[in-house]
Amino acid sequence: MRTRLNDRKLLFLGPLVLWAVATVFFNLPTLCKDNWTAAKFLMASLASVYFSWFMGRWLIVAVRHRNPGLEKVKQRLIALGFLCIPAVVILVIQRLLFFDYFVYSNYPKFDWFHSETLFMVGLNLFYLAIIFAVYESRYFFSEWLISKRETEELSRANLEMQLDSLKNQVQPHFLFNSLNTLQALVKSNENKTAVKFIGDLSQVYRYLLQSNEQQLISLEKELEFTHAYFGLLKTRFEDGISLDVNIDPAFRYAHIPPLTLQLLVENAVKHNIVSVSKPLHIKIFTNKIGELVVQNNLQCKPNNSMPSSQKGLVNITSKYSLLRQPQVQIYKKEDMFEVKLPLIDVAVPAAAVY
Repeated sequence: MRTRLNDRKLLFLGPLVLWAVATVFFNLPTLCKDNWTAAKFLMASLASVYFSWFMGRWLIVAVRHRNPGLEKVKQRLIALGFLCIPAVVILVIQRLLFFDYFVYSNYPKFDWFHSETLFMVGLNLFYLAIIFAVYESRYFFSEWLISKRETEELSRANLEMQLDSLKNQVQPHFLFNSLNTLQALVKSNENKTAVKFIGDLSQVYRYLLQSNEQQLISLEKELEFTHAYFGLLKTRFEDGISLDVNIDPAFRYAHIPPLTLQLLVENAVKHNIVSVSKPLHIKIFTNKIGELVVQNNLQCKPNNSMPSSQKGLVNITSKYSLLRQPQVQIYKKEDMFEVKLPLIDVAVPAAAVY
């Protein structure tokens, strides 16, 4: 991938400003000599500054290509520090050649180990420090703005997902079905089942309220919530629905955006027939490459009165995109629907998010 700096104006104006500053502060006595020597000196020093600028810019591009992003500022600065050494040697040589064979061509040649050489080393270090600071500060500020904008978009997407989920849970038909189920359990004196149903319902709402401020949540916590949510569905549909969870223990402390599994389970129930004669089977498992897979058998409702808007899937894919994670993979086959979700921070033990 080619690194682009978008610095056309800076490439023209930057060396001019740097040359003017260096001339005023370091080379003003030289300009008091004869006009022809002063003119040649100004031309040579300007060419030298442009050469230094292009050299520094080339180093910036090379280092940034290998170490992009806000999180690698330290690596870039260390690399630039090491690369300064050979760069300064080259810049000092070109400057001495400019002055030996152009500015002072009629004078004896410079002693390359004279104190003037040491001054040029310091001057070129000053040039490179200014060039690196200008480009790195521009890049840092640009990346910070992008990161801030993406964080705001992610937060907005997260809140939208929370709101949609709350709407789906609080909508009349969900409450009506939940209360009808609870009423039937109470009338039939199935107190243990009723108590479990109430516990699952309270856990679902508690999770919905607590997770709305988090961008990521551990897979283990998400699975706990999913089991509680599925408990409500199981009480309602009984043998018409099943859930099979098979997660490699090595991945339980990985992270995913909150409510991801709930949305996928909800979509499966919303758009498929769920009955004892045609049970809906949902599977959640991890594969060998560290992906979380959610599958369900496909048995679409005839004349579905709730056509899929794909909003839930769009929200999930958007969140992964904003988190700069690999793309969510969605497969729809003749008899099966499958979603593969990348797991985030698989190597991070315990809750780095909490």
